[in-house]
Amino acid sequence: MEYKVLIVDDELPARKELRFILEEIAGVKVCGECSNGKEALIYLQSNKADIVFLDVEMPVMAGIECAQKIQSLQEAPKIVFSTGFDQFAVQAFELGAFDYVLKPYSEERIQATMKRFLDYCQIAKTSSSNILLAKNKITLSTAEKILVFDPADEIFIIKTETGSALFYTTRGIIKTKLLLKDAEEFLGNSGFIRTHKSFIVNLNKIREVLPYFNDTYLLVMENFEKEEVPVSRHFMKAFKNAIGLK
Repeated sequence: MEYKVLIVDDELPARKELRFILEEIAGVKVCGECSNGKEALIYLQSNKADIVFLDVEMPVMAGIECAQKIQSLQEAPKIVFSTGFDQFAVQAFELGAFDYVLKPYSEERIQATMKRFLDYCQIAKTSSSNILLAKNKITLSTAEKILVFDPADEIFIIKTETGSALFYTTRGIIKTKLLLKDAEEFLGNSGFIRTHKSFIVNLNKIREVLPYFNDTYLLVMENFEKEEVPVSRHFMKAFKNAIGLK
């Protein structure tokens, strides 16, 4: 199966460079190119793309506005923001971006993004995956059994650990082979939020928010009070918005 990629960038050399890198990746097909967000929306109204590489700064319609409109589509593709600057990163991830890459493009970086995307697609479609989202339930597989959870009530923290993710649940800590970003994709609409490069938390299971150094926080979570869960400065704005802090 080939996954379709749409490239949206106002600079022709950048589009050509990205197309060249993507067309070298097995299982990936560049289905089109657009020079601004408005063109991209028109394209997606009558064509399908699985993932969109979206430049942030463009004339006519910039990437952030375009991403907001793409997300309202019935079958919205994943979005990878691309830009020469990193100041848009927090806003991009607040919009649920799949990834955020800086220009000039690195072949290794684009390959890593697409590998993670292809892995994500495989996880999403296979019944033997470590995590499945269906009818608001999640299954986590262990060596002995498959456990079914209601994530809003039974999952508290997800923490990264050397190429895997630890799920802190009502039935203990379960180790999976997932990357943290993959877990974030599944749980983003279930009341979970990234607070740190290594942590995702269930907003409804926060017991205390404690001041920490450099204007950051530590969270105390239900059932796992001894687990120190940081809120880093990178994710501070999104966290404050999520819990209503000024």
